[in-house]
Amino acid sequence: MAHDQIFTLSDDFGIELKIIPVALNLDKEIYLLHIFEEDHSLKKKFIRNELVLVANQILTSTFTDTVHFMEELNLFDIGNNQNKYLDITEYKSTKNLKLKHDGNENIFISKSEAKAMYKIFNLAFLGYSVATVLEKEFSFAPQQLTQLLHNQSLLKKLT
Repeated sequence: MAHDQIFTLSDDFGIELKIIPVALNLDKEIYLLHIFEEDHSLKKKFIRNELVLVANQILTSTFTDTVHFMEELNLFDIGNNQNKYLDITEYKSTKNLKLKHDGNENIFISKSEAKAMYKIFNLAFLGYSVATVLEKEFSFAPQQLTQLLHNQSLLKKLT
C-alpha cells in the first residue's frame, strides 16, 4: 500500500473528500483511512469517516466500527469472547491480541503495538473537527470502497 498517497472523491453533494492512508502498523499492514473535507473559506478541516484496512481486507466501514476497534485495542488486558475484532492469546506467558479477519495469515498485535496504534488514531484527529462525522458521515458501500481502493492501488490484486 502506498501510505504516503492522498486521493480524492466527491460525496453526493459534490463536496471534495480527501483520503489519506495513515499507517497504524506498517509492518503488519494495518492502516487508518482518514477521510476528510476542507473548507478553505473557513480554514477548517472536517473528518467525514475513519476506516481500518488490514492488508487486503477492509476491517471497518463506518466511523462507529472504527472507534469500536480502537477501544478493543485500548482495552488490551480486558479481552473477552465478546470482542468483535480481537482475541486475547497467550504464548509463553506473553499476552497478544490476535486479529479476527478473513486473511490466511494470523496477525498478532503486542501490547506496545496496541498502545501505539491507539495513540496514532487519536493523533490523527488533531486539527480536525469531528462534529461533522457525527452529523454527516460519508458512508461507503463495501463494493464501492473496494473498487475505489483498487483504482487507487491501495488494495493488492489477488492472483
